[in-house]
Amino acid sequence: MQPTTSAAIRAVWEKVHSLKGFPFPATVAALTELGVTRYRADYTAATVTAYLDDTGESYVSPLTVQNAGTAGKKWDLAGLQKAIQGAQTGAIGNYHDFSAAAVVAGVVDYTCFISGKKVVYNGALGDSHAEWFPGVKD
Repeated sequence: MQPTTSAAIRAVWEKVHSLKGFPFPATVAALTELGVTRYRADYTAATVTAYLDDTGESYVSPLTVQNAGTAGKKWDLAGLQKAIQGAQTGAIGNYHDFSAAAVVAGVVDYTCFISGKKVVYNGALGDSHAEWFPGVKD
């Protein structure tokens, strides 16, 4: 990966993980512009990996999220859906708060498929939930 691409991806994650946050649509747009086609957030390992499928490159960064080490709680689909809805409507103000709610709902990791326009959330026992980007498949 080119140093400039690496630094640019790190800058996106710094915005996302800041207390102010970075809205999901803006995150997706910024990563797409950098060639990222998907990314995986791992709450257990506290990492986020961006993938550039066109070049085969990937970039791993620390995931600085509250309660990341408590991933693996019992799966609560209703709680996850409430967290997703809260993030989409602005009721949950930043990524830290969304992630904390997702972890409480049992999410251990998720993959955002930018090109596929969906996010797949996973629990420790194989539970999963796929969520289309807002406005897709409505």
